[in-house]
This record gives sequence, structure tokens and C-alpha cells, in this order.
Amino acid sequence: MMVSTALYNLRRNSRDLFRLQVMAASGRKILTPADDPLGAIKVMGFHSQLARFEQYGRNIEHGLSWLSYTESVLSDLEGVISRAREIAVSQSSDTADAESRRECAPIVRELREQVLQLANAKFGDRYIFAGLKNDSAPYTQDGAFQGDTRAFEIAVGHGIRVAINLVGPEVFSFDGTDLFQELEGLAQALEENDPEAIASKLDTLDQALEVVIRARAELGARVERLESYKGILEQTSLRLTERLSEIADADIAEVLTELATREVVYQASLLATRRLLETNLASLLG
Repeated sequence: MMVSTALYNLRRNSRDLFRLQVMAASGRKILTPADDPLGAIKVMGFHSQLARFEQYGRNIEHGLSWLSYTESVLSDLEGVISRAREIAVSQSSDTADAESRRECAPIVRELREQVLQLANAKFGDRYIFAGLKNDSAPYTQDGAFQGDTRAFEIAVGHGIRVAINLVGPEVFSFDGTDLFQELEGLAQALEENDPEAIASKLDTLDQALEVVIRARAELGARVERLESYKGILEQTSLRLTERLSEIADADIAEVLTELATREVVYQASLLATRRLLETNLASLLG
């Protein structure tokens, strides 16, 4: 009977010692659901929430990168339109002549080609101005839009989605016309040495600039919105991580202290059991 009790105590002390060793190594106090069933359920729920928050965070980072790239494209577009406007201003004046205008026509057509390249810009493998049909170029060579006008949205929270794209007509079209037509019209007016037609393009180019400036302002507002959600998400994740730590993390100093005590108890139990077995064996042999 004494031997059975000693062996039982030895096994129990061994299990307790092993559990403390695992807690010290892992830093966790809930090793199995049986340790704290309610706590284990909370831990699983917190991990699930944190996984969702991580995905939202990745979505936000992707959205910010998309918006940053779109902003750089619009900045380049603004520069191209400004260059076309400079040509229209200089070549509509009395100091220009037929030769200088003819020389500027291919420059304007090159600017139109640059606009087309910007209109078909890609972020990764998606065309940024194509709506949800973003696996193919939204603009043809003649400037026809063949994308769609649906919003490309990302999830940034439970039930919260933010559109990160601008569609082609929002950027390249205005008042029943588009930038491609207007640049081609400017090139033709230069070739035909028509200063009045050239001057008439100044208003449309100014409208095109206003459209781009408004689009850049809209992008800035969306960036601010995503940054706001990012801050909220980070704060919420931090609070959730702290709550998770309170439930799941072990107090290492306390665990190490108890581990040292348990090791002493285990060694004493081991020694006592060995002596008991030796005594019992001696009595059987005697």
C-alpha cells in the first residue's frame, strides 16, 4: 500500500513538474482546454479576432499602396496636361507661325500617347482605372473606354468597405468630351495653323486640369480615411492582445519560482520512493 501511494505521488509530482516546464518554455498558462475551459474559449475567440484584424491591416496597407501609386500617376498626368497647355498658350499667340505650330503637333500627339499609357497604368496585375474589369486595359488606342465604372473596394472592418479606385471617366472625361479627343484636336489645330482653334483648347485643358486636381483631392481624402481606420485597428488589436495576454500568458517569474520548488519536491519524492522500494525489496529477500 505504501509503495502504491509513493508511486502515485511520484507520478503526480512528475506531471506537475513537466507542466511547469512546458509553461516556462512556452510562456502560456493554458496548455489544454481542460486547464481553463472558459479561458480557452476566450483565447480561441481572441485569436480569431486578431486574425481578422491582421487581414484588415493587410487590406489597408494594400489600399494605401494602391492610392499612393494612383496619386503618382495623376501627378504625371497633371504634368502632361500642363505641358499641352503651355504649347496651346505659346502657339495661339501672334509670335507663333505655321512652322512652329507644325513642329508642335507631333509633340502633342506624343503627349496624347503618354496620357494613354497613364490611363492604362497597372498596379501589380490590375489596371487601376478599369473598375472591376481590371484584368484588361481600360482604354483602346483611339481612347475608347472599355472598362466598367464599378468600385474596387477593400474590407477595413466588420461590415466596413472603402473604395480605393478611380474609374477612367472620372479622370479622363469631362463635359461630354475626353482628354484624348482634346489633345488630338489640339494637334490637328496646330497642323492646320489655326490659332483660334488652338486657343479654344485652353478652356478644355483647364477643365482637364481641374478634373485631375479634384481626383487628387479625393485620393487624399481616401488616404486619410484609411489611415484613420488603420489607427483604430492598431489600437483595438493592442487592447485585444493585452486581454489575451492576461488570460493566456503565464507569469514567468511565478512559474520559475514554483518550478524550482517542484523540482525539489520531485527529487525528494524520487529519493523517498527509491528508499521505500529498496526497503521493501530487502524485506522480501530477508
